[in-house]
Amino acid sequence: MKRVLVVNPFGIGDVIFSMALVEAVRKNFPSAFIGFLCNERTEGLVRLNPSIDRVFVFNRDRFRNLLRSNLFRFWGELGNLWREVGRERFEALFDLSLGRQYSFAAMLLGIGKRIGFDFKGRGVFLTHKKRIEGYAGRHVTDIQLELLKMGGGGEGVSLRIPFVIPLSARKFAEELLRERGFRRALAVAPGGGRSWGEKAVYKQWNPERFAEAANKTAKNGDCGVLLLGEKAEKDLLERTAGFLERPCAVVCGEPIERVCAFLLRSELLLCNDGGLLHLANVLGVKTVSIFGPVDEKVYGPYDRSVLAKVVTEPVPCRPCYRNFRFPPCSNERRCLELLTVERVVEAVGL
Repeated sequence: MKRVLVVNPFGIGDVIFSMALVEAVRKNFPSAFIGFLCNERTEGLVRLNPSIDRVFVFNRDRFRNLLRSNLFRFWGELGNLWREVGRERFEALFDLSLGRQYSFAAMLLGIGKRIGFDFKGRGVFLTHKKRIEGYAGRHVTDIQLELLKMGGGGEGVSLRIPFVIPLSARKFAEELLRERGFRRALAVAPGGGRSWGEKAVYKQWNPERFAEAANKTAKNGDCGVLLLGEKAEKDLLERTAGFLERPCAVVCGEPIERVCAFLLRSELLLCNDGGLLHLANVLGVKTVSIFGPVDEKVYGPYDRSVLAKVVTEPVPCRPCYRNFRFPPCSNERRCLELLTVERVVEAVGL
């Protein structure tokens, strides 16, 4: 394969999982031109990977709004995007979208080899496909790496993702920590799960417990707490800060390269199951993560060369998230509510 397009329109964690496939393509086909199509939320992350030669952005919310408000502009902008993709003359597609739209567009563009997952019969436009009901039994990344053989490559291997963090972002993080008097930092991310929408609360341990765990672990006077999250999580981060007895800094809505710099400057990330967990893991930062309804064997930290502890509550109903579906919770979030601060502090062990 000489010109390869990878499509993953999902969130941070999902895109990070698929980066292993990108690196495996690069290893098997060193001179290949690799394109990556993502959404606007993950564009900055994808651009940090030097193995990717060109990034295409599909802004799903914008296109949906245009479809409702201005059909002419919708078709015009959509056409411009696919013309840009078409100019690269890709010969192979790895479609991780689990849908049919991207493989259909790729077929129209003349991409001859279209590889992906046939989920619920949506792989009709794929030329090489693997039938799945969902991700289960093994880690998502290992399942995705199986697609490489269909593209003519060898075995997919676990490789460190070579994200390059700009010096300007590192300096920004250093200056903030210096201003706050932090020589050491414990990063805490009490949010996450944006793709779950209003159900994200079922992936989130209580913010006051995050604060209590941080109070008990960041005891030294020169250790501050960095509260990390998206702009929409500002209220949650400030609520968590209100329970802290340690000096802290609320960092929300920053570009992804600055988030990376803050993580690299932290001794450990304490977090929920979410994108920041996987970002820290791929950067080589130690993590302690809390998993509720999701199976950590499938969606947990992938790079086991990095210290990554997962804390769960052994209730019989978990994990209940299966085949991309989260059933209504009739047990009042007991997989999170029963998880004690003491168990999390023991896992942190700072």
